Amino acid sequence: MGGTLAGVVIGVGLPLVAYEKVDGVETLIGSRVTLAAGIFSVLAVICYLLCYNLVTERVRIEAPQGKQESVVQMMKSAIHNRSLISIIAASIVMLLAQLTIQNMSGYVYPDYYNNASAQSVSNLVMMVAMLLAAALVKPLAKHFGKCEVSVVSSIAAVVINLVLFVVRPANVWVYVGFQFLCWLALGMFSMVSWALITDVNDDSECRTGRREDGTVYALYSFARKLGQAASAGLSGLLLELIGYSAATRTDPTVQEGLFNISVLVPALEFALLALILWFWYPLHKKQVNENVLTLKKKRAAGQ
Repeated sequence: MGGTLAGVVIGVGLPLVAYEKVDGVETLIGSRVTLAAGIFSVLAVICYLLCYNLVTERVRIEAPQGKQESVVQMMKSAIHNRSLISIIAASIVMLLAQLTIQNMSGYVYPDYYNNASAQSVSNLVMMVAMLLAAALVKPLAKHFGKCEVSVVSSIAAVVINLVLFVVRPANVWVYVGFQFLCWLALGMFSMVSWALITDVNDDSECRTGRREDGTVYALYSFARKLGQAASAGLSGLLLELIGYSAATRTDPTVQEGLFNISVLVPALEFALLALILWFWYPLHKKQVNENVLTLKKKRAAGQ
């Protein structure tokens, strides 16, 4: 939620100052974006330094004695860990969907709807949807299971985007309303994604007898960074395919292409996410409960 809030500060504030009406058309002022990027880059460095120097590590783990696993052995173990590989794939697809929506909002609102201020409202709506998802997901996940809730919410996001594609609202605020529903569905998986990793850690211990939290978290975190980078590249490629440029941004065909990308690509990504979670990821509620029971017995036996 902290990361989402930080993103909203930028997402709401930047469009209000970065765009300017030129001959009645919303136009991005590059120098303003560059200045904002510089300011937030400096703030990021300061925050990293504060985090490093002010955080106290209270739990100290003694280094295990004896021969340690090599990096190659750790990677081999990870590759054969179905739950880890599948949740990494799911998270990358989720990030592609999330960042495609975010990236395309920077084009749909100013170019298709000619209303950059609506982008700020949309980003604020995103925060509200994520907060609502955070409130709803815990009781739902407890009752139905984290994976099951994520699958249903992903399917809901597919339906929302397909309906949006068919309706093609002329009113920008109707589009914002659909985006709220889409962010609510996306927020369900986003909120439990790290909790799913604890299930992966438990499953790994049940299968191998070893606790591999460090390896699992490191690979998962690194894969998410790859997903974020891939999203930027994907958005750029899609814009190139429809012929988007500063000269063509007001062309009706290009504008229709922008709208199509903003709804059809996320719909495809959400569909793929649901398939991965249901058919590939093995830790549905029944298996998670079985693993928890196995580990409780193991702890009780002092192992």
